[in-house]
Amino acid sequence: MKVFTFIIFGLLAHCAYAQTESPKTTPWRITVQMGIQAGRVRPDQPNAYPYYDYYGYLPRYYNYYPIRGAGNRIGLTIQAFTGYSFRPWLTTGLSFGVDYYNNSAFLPVAAAVQGDIVGSKKRITPFYTLESGYAIAGPNPHDNELKGGWLWSPGLGLRINKGNGTGFLISAGYKHQQAKQIASVDGVQTLSQIEYRNYNRLYFRMGFSF
Repeated sequence: MKVFTFIIFGLLAHCAYAQTESPKTTPWRITVQMGIQAGRVRPDQPNAYPYYDYYGYLPRYYNYYPIRGAGNRIGLTIQAFTGYSFRPWLTTGLSFGVDYYNNSAFLPVAAAVQGDIVGSKKRITPFYTLESGYAIAGPNPHDNELKGGWLWSPGLGLRINKGNGTGFLISAGYKHQQAKQIASVDGVQTLSQIEYRNYNRLYFRMGFSF
């Protein structure tokens, strides 16, 4: 009976120690998130472009008329991040993913910084994100005429910690994406027009951290 009591006491002590033992963590952090990004698009503005022929320079010859009206736009955004945690409030790494703007896709690659705003040992931990990089134009109706550009994005989020360095993420923020479209006027791009684009979107994502 004494032996049985000793075994039961030992098991209970081991369980109590296991519940209070801090989970093992790794300095590497990986997050995967998916969500939507939304923003209001301004209508195209009419413009005119110069034209050159055998007689010289003819200003305001080629007129460009607006083809896009104003309206709200919602697109898909997928993001993955891999970084190294120097401190709970400082994790640096790279982010990449896919962003859709209307019917055009961009593949962003950016240097990213993340960090916990308060202690990471809490059940719910707020965090911040900062990104800056370049996006390559993906599938789009303009083929090679559409070029990517510089991007930057700040954001805030909440991580619901599950233990062992894993957690569920909810985040929101702002993203600014630049791009340009080089369209030919005469069919061979001896003459061309360049449309500079600035996509400004608010994003909402959910995902997991490992």
